[in-house]
Amino acid sequence: MAQEIGELGGRLVPIVNRDLASITVVAQCLDNQWVTQDLFAQMLRRGRSYQDIERRRRQDARAEYLRSVLNAEQVVVNRAYFFNNPVVYQDFIHSGPQREAFRTMLAESVLVPYLLRERNPAERPRFGVDEAGWRAWLRILDEVDELRCIRLSWDDAENERLTQRLMFAEFRRFLLQLPALDLGELQRDLRLDDEAVPVLKRRFRDVNQWALDADQADRDGFYREFLVEPESNPADGRFRAEAPLVAELKQLVDLRYNTTLPDAVDGYALIPTDSLRRTAMQEYRRERPPEQGMDDLLALLRTLRPYAFDLAQLPLRIDLTGVDLHHVQQARATDEWRAYVDGLQELLDDPLDFVARGQLVYDRYVALARRLADIVGERRLERMQVWEPAIRVTVEVLGSSLSVVFDGDPRIELIGEVATEVVARGATAVVRFAVVSRGQRRAEAELGTGIDVMRVHLLRAGEDWRELVRRLGEAGFPLVDGASGRDSNANIDRPQGDDGE
Repeated sequence: MAQEIGELGGRLVPIVNRDLASITVVAQCLDNQWVTQDLFAQMLRRGRSYQDIERRRRQDARAEYLRSVLNAEQVVVNRAYFFNNPVVYQDFIHSGPQREAFRTMLAESVLVPYLLRERNPAERPRFGVDEAGWRAWLRILDEVDELRCIRLSWDDAENERLTQRLMFAEFRRFLLQLPALDLGELQRDLRLDDEAVPVLKRRFRDVNQWALDADQADRDGFYREFLVEPESNPADGRFRAEAPLVAELKQLVDLRYNTTLPDAVDGYALIPTDSLRRTAMQEYRRERPPEQGMDDLLALLRTLRPYAFDLAQLPLRIDLTGVDLHHVQQARATDEWRAYVDGLQELLDDPLDFVARGQLVYDRYVALARRLADIVGERRLERMQVWEPAIRVTVEVLGSSLSVVFDGDPRIELIGEVATEVVARGATAVVRFAVVSRGQRRAEAELGTGIDVMRVHLLRAGEDWRELVRRLGEAGFPLVDGASGRDSNANIDRPQGDDGE
């Protein structure tokens, strides 16, 4: 029986983080609180709950789940999601090609169950279960000859210590440190107007005090205290639309909650489209000392180490309408998928060469997308919307910007000049990384997703600016007028034109 899987025939193979593949992800989309920023804004505006937008929410999560399986070697999945989330169990609840694909992926450790405290994937949990999903889960476990499951440790005492320290304590620490975040950067990340900044500051102080006083500062308690209607179940998603900055607090807290597990297992957080990016937590914010100035700025064009994975994954998304799990399984068996994975691994091994290696990853992913379209069938080709991304590294100083664009025709796009009255003054240069569409023919299809990755102090802004332009020109980059090509295009994280539910 499946209930005895841990004791029969050695079918359960216990693993820890060092046994995972190099490119292993945890997908945020399976979190029962995840919803896109756009759809959550509609919920607040119209006073709706999760039940009211369930169809659209499930469609979004399904596309992101398939994306995670396509984009990574392994996907670590909280055990509860296998039987409580229909986005996952829809693949194995009925017979057919999806079920065969799921069983194979489970047996081959493409999908890896994460066990929090339990030692057996068939142990019935203390919390409620979706009975249909639970029965299907037990049946599929019976059919798998070998199943790898991960815990932080298989020594119960050590597992408890690691769980408390690496997950629960880390989440609480983030709540306590909210008042220390840079509000200027958060204003940009959260798209706040100036009037909202002091409100956010007050809300952070309130959260900090609550986390100090609470016996158990977990996400459920946070939701009850700050986000959802009094006496309501957070899982129902009935939010207080009148409370200040509900959406912003939810985004930040959900982001940290969903990055604790990938951090704990030394994997990567696969953050969905139209969700707050990891940089909003400001873990890797770096200020460079003034004396490093120009040399440091030039080196940054090749150095984006702290963000290598998140940056590489930002645009790696295609329309998966009409795609099922068995299509993804077939795509994973192609030369194009292996070439993409090899390219991504090379990038992660040498993130100092992000620009060149990142472009290679994107080009190989385009080839993979085309191969997936062939697998699905020509009738679906128009739905795949294959894109051709390019990399842009932009330096902005005092209203002027210089972009180095890598899209098969590398060039410098220059906008403005440092004003005469400040040429001899010091100034801060903001270096921004973006992935943009190569053609830029349709604003709503633009992949202009960017983040600020570093701030560099220039001692003499005008001189340093001209020196940067000169040295890039000597490196062989032609100079063009970039006034019509700024990063103001629509963002892949906020697609336009879809109001559906």
